[in-house]
Amino acid sequence: MSLAWRTGAPAAEVLEHAIAQVNATLSYLRAEVGPCDTVAVGAAVADDTWLGCGDLLANPTWLEAVVRDTGERLGTDDPVVGASLFVQNYAYRVVTHAVTALTFAGVLPDSTPRTMAVTLRAGRPSAIAYLEPRVATLEPSALREDPAAARDAVAALHEVVDVHLAPLVAGVRATTRVGARLLWGNVAASCAVAFRTAEGVLGPWVQPLGEAFIDASPDTMRGLGSYLVLERGERHGWFFERSTCCLYDRLPGKIRCGDCSRTPRDQRRDAYWRSLAGD
Repeated sequence: MSLAWRTGAPAAEVLEHAIAQVNATLSYLRAEVGPCDTVAVGAAVADDTWLGCGDLLANPTWLEAVVRDTGERLGTDDPVVGASLFVQNYAYRVVTHAVTALTFAGVLPDSTPRTMAVTLRAGRPSAIAYLEPRVATLEPSALREDPAAARDAVAALHEVVDVHLAPLVAGVRATTRVGARLLWGNVAASCAVAFRTAEGVLGPWVQPLGEAFIDASPDTMRGLGSYLVLERGERHGWFFERSTCCLYDRLPGKIRCGDCSRTPRDQRRDAYWRSLAGD
């Protein structure tokens, strides 16, 4: 099978409904549908103003200024730390909206940069907008029951990475000396968290979809992490263990992520078990 695409007013209506379904449970996933006022290329960016994603990614100098500004707001003057966390937070917003709309409502939004905008708050991307809605649709049950539909969905989600996040990584690296594996590790982890977010609401049927996505990832994302299932009695946990560090612990709070690759394996597993026990 192949995904059926809609454009114009029908697409906007379908996408608004899908976003409402997601937002009813995950209120922090904020998205707008339709045109919005975006700032001029090169402008200083204040909280809650809209930046056209296509404009941002097509102008590396402006992207660098935005990334450095967000890093300073988070409390770092290290351009590598700022770049790492910006890519991670931006990727999470773009991918999680696509994954949740798809798994909650069977709606996959077109996520090309020219059709989207992003807004920032407190140094992080906080919401996105779909400026020119175009959506692919399928019955939500097909993701669970039709292997062909699941393969098509995974391929379409890989396209989100190719057309939007690959230019983001390239644009950041054009002006900042930061490792490709670090940034692509952040993208991989953000994608994994997107599926784990959906699985936490919808249940274990999401796991094969997320695992298929990681298993068939582009070469740039290979070897940067893998899913882990832990079971003990009735307790079940689905985690993602990454092989690179996002540098979050270099912010003033010095907080290390629970899945940090620099934490010994046994300590990570103990933390996972404690989370399952509610400790």
